[in-house]
Amino acid sequence: MSAGSSSSAASFRVVVHEAERIIEVTYPRKPTADSLADYEAALKAAVEKLGTAGWRCLVNQTNLDVLAPELSDRITEMNKWALKHGLVTSARVVKQTAVGELQSKRILRESGVDPKGRVFHDRAEAWKRLTEPVRPRASAPR
Repeated sequence: MSAGSSSSAASFRVVVHEAERIIEVTYPRKPTADSLADYEAALKAAVEKLGTAGWRCLVNQTNLDVLAPELSDRITEMNKWALKHGLVTSARVVKQTAVGELQSKRILRESGVDPKGRVFHDRAEAWKRLTEPVRPRASAPR
């Protein structure tokens, strides 16, 4: 499932991994308001496919140059929507740049996904984080 009907430089890619209950999103190099609207529709369709019984999201932003502030605000709102519709956790893969990492952490914080979401520099590490079993926290000694 791909989102975005403009150019490939602006199109988001959305893949549903049903067995793992993971929605994987690959950001384009230069997203636009139109491609973001297409992405939002594709995300909602993917969530509808999985249902709201709990799913995770892998967001690959390594192609992204920089995200315009108005698009960042819309993505924050999309994350808020996702939390209300079954998002359990997310992993964002970013370039090893301060700007990309700061933008991603800000989106996670402002959308309420933080501390459920984490930022990575390697897709394999992010995938592993999303697919490993959740370990119960040890209780504090009394």
